[in-house]
Amino acid sequence: MARRRAKPRDRRAADRGPARPPGSYAALWAVAVVLAAAAFAAYIPSLSNAFLNWDDNVYVADNPHVATGLSWDTFRWAFTSFHASNWHPLTWLSHAADVEIHGRDDPGGHHLTNVLLHAANTVLLLVVLRRLTGRLWPSAVVAALFALHPLHVESVAWVAERKDLLCALFMFLAILAYASYASEPSRRRYLLVVAAFAAALMSKPMAVTLPAVLLVLDWWPLRRLNRSAVLEKVPLAAMSAASAIVTFVAQHAGGAVRELRTLGIGARVANALYACVMYLVKAVWPRPGALVPFYPLADRGGPAVSAWMAAGAALLLAALTVLAVRQRRRRPYLLAGWLIYLVTLVPVIGLVQIGKQVMADRYTYVPLTGVFLAVTFLVADAVSRRARLRKAVAAAALLGLVALGGLTWHQQRVWADSKTFWLYVSDAFPRDSVSLKSLGDLHAGGDRTARALAFGFYRRAASVQPDDFLACANLGNALRDAGRLDEAEANYRHALQVKPDFPPAHNGLGVVLLDRGRHDEAANCFSRALELAPGLTAARVNLGNALAGAGHHDAAIEAYRAAIEEYRSKPKLRPNMVLTIENLGLALMARGDTGGAIREFRDVLREMPLRPEAHENLAAALIKAGRPDEARRHVLIARELRRGQGPPGR
Repeated sequence: MARRRAKPRDRRAADRGPARPPGSYAALWAVAVVLAAAAFAAYIPSLSNAFLNWDDNVYVADNPHVATGLSWDTFRWAFTSFHASNWHPLTWLSHAADVEIHGRDDPGGHHLTNVLLHAANTVLLLVVLRRLTGRLWPSAVVAALFALHPLHVESVAWVAERKDLLCALFMFLAILAYASYASEPSRRRYLLVVAAFAAALMSKPMAVTLPAVLLVLDWWPLRRLNRSAVLEKVPLAAMSAASAIVTFVAQHAGGAVRELRTLGIGARVANALYACVMYLVKAVWPRPGALVPFYPLADRGGPAVSAWMAAGAALLLAALTVLAVRQRRRRPYLLAGWLIYLVTLVPVIGLVQIGKQVMADRYTYVPLTGVFLAVTFLVADAVSRRARLRKAVAAAALLGLVALGGLTWHQQRVWADSKTFWLYVSDAFPRDSVSLKSLGDLHAGGDRTARALAFGFYRRAASVQPDDFLACANLGNALRDAGRLDEAEANYRHALQVKPDFPPAHNGLGVVLLDRGRHDEAANCFSRALELAPGLTAARVNLGNALAGAGHHDAAIEAYRAAIEEYRSKPKLRPNMVLTIENLGLALMARGDTGGAIREFRDVLREMPLRPEAHENLAAALIKAGRPDEARRHVLIARELRRGQGPPGR
């Protein structure tokens, strides 16, 4: 009997990648529920943490655009603003949505959103890996490492790092959509990839590496890397290029990009090599105390990366790369995971230096998935045919995950509040001026003891980093409050030598000059501050004070009225608005507009009826208007208030 000839294999079907993975979806979703619960449970401590004075204030607590919740104005601002040196409209809208739901002053609600997003990312990573590889348990271990590793605490426990969570969410969704597209290409499925990728870019520009990641996945596990697969990435690469340009413009406009003359290419390469290796070290050994929220550059009190350290790091990275390449046929997941790690780190590795850090734990949120993938699949294959060894490894893995969860739980204490946070950073890097300045900010404006502490922190910050213009300006503020005007002026001028376009230093110098009666010079300082920062309302009020002192009453009135309009959109600063209204009344009276002055002083008293100065000013205006009986009543009220007895008849 003749043998039936086998049908030729359909190569086009093979090029589409693996079919939908076999197995029980019930098992998949059972594992997903367990992992989501574990991710949530591990981050319960963060729900009681406060906002920090490190970007949480800029992003939420003191952000007037986010404070209004979701509105058309918020949408317009989110998509057109380079606020905080970033363009990430979806991140802004997520914070505004939290304000809409929880309010601006409830940090617990904002932390809850972060934890829920992290749990969702954990489940998505599990689903993506199962979809790509068809292997449930190795995928579950990778997702568990992602959920519980303490290197990810920074991305979850820090409200301002919401952008990491959103970016990962949409990147994982884009990869999931791409897996579906790879199995059965269609325009609709490709557009889903584009939409998810666009959302990732609008959450955090670190997603620019996604086209390269998809090429890696085309090689393994999809097995469809060819000319068509490369051409499919061209539109995505164009989106990445556009996002990179917008991000560079935003960061440069905000002064966050360091120039080559301040940090040379050699130092940047050395820092990049050091960071790549240190992330691996911390991933393997995340011991308590080793994970610091801020790792300053060497010129800021951080670790100095010597030539031999950089060379050693380069050799180690090269050796790991060679090992992965040599194993590419037998164990392709090693090279795939390693490339994902390296590629996704490129935007944040410091070759284009953004900020003052040499590295940051939050930068590993997505990249470490590549390392987790390579190691987990290697171990899974090594024990796949040894039942006893498989059980022992499974038990060890479970214990390891529990230990990682414990470290994650413990690490969240660092993020409890601003004081705990910055003391931890300062203990790790005593010469870091950022932590010293921030500790000073926490104590500034308090009682006498607190002001003394603030002064000490600012002085230390300025001494360890003489070119730190922020430290010098803050020290100037503390010296001015202490009445040491000569020293304050010297520190403001030094800050402006380092950074001539720093608005708060111009404003602070103007206040010192105003206190010395040099009104015209002070007005020039305030005008310069407003040129650089038109929204600096304090400088506008000070400009009004300087113009009034110089006798330019019309200009002073204009400045006061503009400041009052700005204050109306800043509810937290309402007391300052009332005092500005009082200054407006004084300027109107000096110009001869007694009726206008009386109206303004009455407005002050409606807001602050127990303010003796307001009663005295109103009395003076009433006398000038020829209404002595009314004036006498307000004089008596002011006298009683100054005696501490309250107004008559109360």
